[in-house]
Amino acid sequence: MNKCIFSGVIIILLAACGDPKEPSTYFSKEDQDYIVLQCVRYSAKRAPNATHETKFKAEFDEYYSLAAKETDFRRCFKESDDNYFFLMTRKARSIWPAREAIGGKMKVNKEGKLLDYQEVFRTWKMTEDTLNTRAFELFDRMTKGEDLTPFRTKYKGDRYIEFPDDRNLWNKEKRKWSDRYLDSVMNFR
Repeated sequence: MNKCIFSGVIIILLAACGDPKEPSTYFSKEDQDYIVLQCVRYSAKRAPNATHETKFKAEFDEYYSLAAKETDFRRCFKESDDNYFFLMTRKARSIWPAREAIGGKMKVNKEGKLLDYQEVFRTWKMTEDTLNTRAFELFDRMTKGEDLTPFRTKYKGDRYIEFPDDRNLWNKEKRKWSDRYLDSVMNFR
Protein backbone atom coordinates (compact mmCIF):
# COMPACT_ATOMS: atom_id res chain seq x y z
CA MET A 1 0.00 0.00 0.00
CA ASN A 2 2.77 2.45 0.96
CA LYS A 3 4.63 1.61 -2.28
CA CYS A 4 1.50 2.43 -4.30
CA ILE A 5 1.07 5.78 -2.56
CA PHE A 6 4.77 6.61 -2.98
CA SER A 7 4.67 5.65 -6.68
CA GLY A 8 1.56 7.76 -7.19
CA VAL A 9 3.18 10.80 -5.57
CA ILE A 10 6.29 10.40 -7.77
CA ILE A 11 4.18 10.18 -10.92
CA ILE A 12 2.21 13.30 -9.96
CA LEU A 13 5.43 15.22 -9.21
CA LEU A 14 6.98 14.22 -12.53
CA ALA A 15 3.84 15.20 -14.43
CA ALA A 16 3.74 18.57 -12.66
CA CYS A 17 7.35 19.32 -13.57
CA GLY A 18 6.80 18.58 -17.28
CA ASP A 19 8.83 16.36 -19.56
CA PRO A 20 12.50 16.76 -18.61
CA LYS A 21 13.36 16.64 -22.34
CA GLU A 22 11.07 19.45 -23.43
CA PRO A 23 12.95 22.75 -23.88
CA SER A 24 10.05 24.56 -22.14
CA THR A 25 10.99 22.70 -18.94
CA TYR A 26 14.14 24.84 -18.79
CA PHE A 27 13.56 27.90 -20.98
CA SER A 28 10.71 30.25 -21.81
CA LYS A 29 9.73 30.56 -25.49
CA GLU A 30 11.59 33.88 -25.67
CA ASP A 31 14.73 32.32 -24.16
CA GLN A 32 14.50 29.40 -26.58
CA ASP A 33 14.31 31.80 -29.53
CA TYR A 34 17.30 33.74 -28.19
CA ILE A 35 19.34 30.56 -27.71
CA VAL A 36 18.51 29.33 -31.22
CA LEU A 37 19.51 32.72 -32.65
CA GLN A 38 22.91 32.40 -30.95
CA CYS A 39 23.37 28.74 -31.97
CA VAL A 40 22.72 29.33 -35.68
CA ARG A 41 25.88 31.45 -35.82
CA TYR A 42 27.69 28.12 -35.37
CA SER A 43 25.31 25.64 -37.00
CA ALA A 44 24.07 27.43 -40.12
CA LYS A 45 25.98 27.98 -43.31
CA ARG A 46 28.02 31.15 -42.92
CA ALA A 47 26.50 34.37 -44.19
CA PRO A 48 27.82 35.52 -47.57
CA ASN A 49 31.07 37.48 -47.11
CA ALA A 50 31.34 36.39 -43.46
CA THR A 51 34.29 34.46 -42.10
CA HIS A 52 34.35 32.28 -39.04
CA GLU A 53 35.85 35.23 -37.18
CA THR A 54 33.40 37.91 -38.48
CA LYS A 55 30.10 36.00 -38.46
CA PHE A 56 29.10 37.59 -35.13
CA LYS A 57 29.12 41.14 -36.53
CA ALA A 58 25.82 43.03 -36.60
CA GLU A 59 25.93 43.31 -40.41
CA PHE A 60 25.06 39.59 -40.58
CA ASP A 61 22.17 39.69 -38.07
CA GLU A 62 19.45 39.61 -40.73
CA TYR A 63 20.94 36.53 -42.38
CA TYR A 64 21.14 34.62 -39.09
CA SER A 65 17.65 35.77 -38.04
CA LEU A 66 16.29 34.11 -41.18
CA ALA A 67 18.29 30.95 -40.41
CA ALA A 68 16.87 30.93 -36.86
CA LYS A 69 13.32 31.01 -38.24
CA GLU A 70 14.01 27.72 -40.05
CA THR A 71 15.40 26.13 -36.87
CA ASP A 72 13.49 24.68 -33.95
CA PHE A 73 14.51 23.57 -30.50
CA ARG A 74 13.19 19.99 -30.20
CA ARG A 75 14.80 18.53 -27.08
CA CYS A 76 16.80 19.72 -24.11
CA PHE A 77 18.17 17.95 -21.06
CA LYS A 78 19.99 19.58 -18.17
CA GLU A 79 23.32 17.89 -17.58
CA SER A 80 24.55 20.07 -14.70
CA ASP A 81 24.38 23.69 -13.55
CA ASP A 82 24.33 25.71 -16.79
CA ASN A 83 25.18 22.76 -19.06
CA TYR A 84 22.55 21.23 -21.34
CA PHE A 85 22.24 18.65 -24.06
CA PHE A 86 20.21 19.97 -26.99
CA LEU A 87 18.53 18.74 -30.14
CA MET A 88 17.59 21.25 -32.80
CA THR A 89 16.28 20.66 -36.29
CA ARG A 90 16.33 22.88 -39.32
CA LYS A 91 14.89 23.00 -42.78
CA ALA A 92 17.23 21.16 -45.14
CA ARG A 93 18.15 22.38 -48.59
CA SER A 94 16.48 19.68 -50.64
CA ILE A 95 14.16 19.18 -53.61
CA TRP A 96 11.72 17.38 -51.29
CA PRO A 97 10.51 18.55 -47.85
CA ALA A 98 13.23 17.51 -45.43
CA ARG A 99 14.87 18.49 -42.16
CA GLU A 100 18.17 17.70 -40.49
CA ALA A 101 18.94 17.48 -36.79
CA ILE A 102 21.83 18.81 -34.74
CA GLY A 103 22.55 17.30 -31.35
CA GLY A 104 25.10 18.61 -28.91
CA LYS A 105 25.98 20.32 -25.68
CA MET A 106 25.76 23.95 -24.68
CA LYS A 107 26.38 26.10 -21.68
CA VAL A 108 23.85 28.89 -21.10
CA ASN A 109 23.94 31.42 -18.27
CA LYS A 110 20.87 32.60 -16.36
CA GLU A 111 20.35 35.48 -18.81
CA GLY A 112 20.17 33.02 -21.73
CA LYS A 113 23.58 33.94 -23.12
CA LEU A 114 25.33 31.08 -24.87
CA LEU A 115 28.71 30.54 -23.19
CA ASP A 116 29.78 27.34 -24.92
CA TYR A 117 28.53 25.34 -27.91
CA GLN A 118 29.54 21.89 -29.09
CA GLU A 119 27.95 19.72 -31.75
CA VAL A 120 28.02 15.98 -31.10
CA PHE A 121 26.23 14.92 -34.29
CA ARG A 122 24.41 16.12 -37.38
CA THR A 123 21.98 13.87 -39.15
CA TRP A 124 21.38 13.34 -42.83
CA LYS A 125 18.40 15.07 -44.46
CA MET A 126 15.17 13.17 -43.70
CA THR A 127 11.42 13.51 -43.79
CA GLU A 128 9.90 14.96 -40.62
CA ASP A 129 8.51 11.63 -39.35
CA THR A 130 11.74 9.73 -39.91
CA LEU A 131 13.80 12.54 -38.40
CA ASN A 132 11.72 12.61 -35.23
CA THR A 133 12.17 8.90 -34.63
CA ARG A 134 15.88 8.70 -35.42
CA ALA A 135 16.98 12.05 -33.94
CA PHE A 136 15.11 11.42 -30.67
CA GLU A 137 16.81 8.02 -30.42
CA LEU A 138 20.23 9.62 -30.96
CA PHE A 139 19.43 12.35 -28.43
CA ASP A 140 18.43 9.81 -25.77
CA ARG A 141 21.62 7.83 -26.36
CA MET A 142 23.72 11.01 -26.24
CA THR A 143 22.23 12.11 -22.90
CA LYS A 144 23.00 8.67 -21.45
CA GLY A 145 26.62 8.90 -22.59
CA GLU A 146 26.26 6.01 -25.03
CA ASP A 147 28.59 5.62 -28.01
CA LEU A 148 27.02 6.95 -31.22
CA THR A 149 29.69 5.45 -33.51
CA PRO A 150 27.42 2.57 -34.66
CA PHE A 151 25.03 5.20 -36.12
CA ARG A 152 27.62 6.86 -38.35
CA THR A 153 27.51 6.67 -42.14
CA LYS A 154 30.20 4.01 -42.19
CA TYR A 155 27.84 1.60 -40.43
CA LYS A 156 24.31 2.82 -41.19
CA GLY A 157 24.69 4.54 -44.56
CA ASP A 158 22.75 7.78 -44.95
CA ARG A 159 20.09 6.86 -42.37
CA TYR A 160 21.39 8.50 -39.18
CA ILE A 161 24.58 10.53 -38.61
CA GLU A 162 26.28 12.46 -41.40
CA PHE A 163 28.87 14.12 -39.10
CA PRO A 164 31.14 13.20 -37.43
CA ASP A 165 32.61 10.66 -39.80
CA ASP A 166 36.08 9.36 -40.60
CA ARG A 167 37.00 12.70 -42.14
CA ASN A 168 35.03 15.42 -40.30
CA LEU A 169 35.16 16.10 -36.58
CA TRP A 170 33.96 18.84 -34.25
CA ASN A 171 36.74 21.24 -33.29
CA LYS A 172 35.86 22.26 -29.71
CA GLU A 173 38.34 25.12 -29.64
CA LYS A 174 37.10 26.75 -32.88
CA ARG A 175 33.49 25.60 -32.40
CA LYS A 176 33.12 24.33 -35.95
CA TRP A 177 33.37 21.16 -38.02
CA SER A 178 36.88 20.52 -39.29
CA ASP A 179 38.04 18.36 -42.16
CA ARG A 180 40.99 16.50 -40.67
CA TYR A 181 42.60 15.88 -44.09
CA LEU A 182 42.06 19.32 -45.62
CA ASP A 183 43.00 21.11 -42.39
CA SER A 184 46.23 19.10 -42.09
CA VAL A 185 47.16 20.04 -45.68
CA MET A 186 46.40 23.72 -44.97
CA ASN A 187 48.66 23.62 -41.90
CA PHE A 188 51.63 22.69 -44.07
CA ARG A 189 51.34 25.88 -46.15
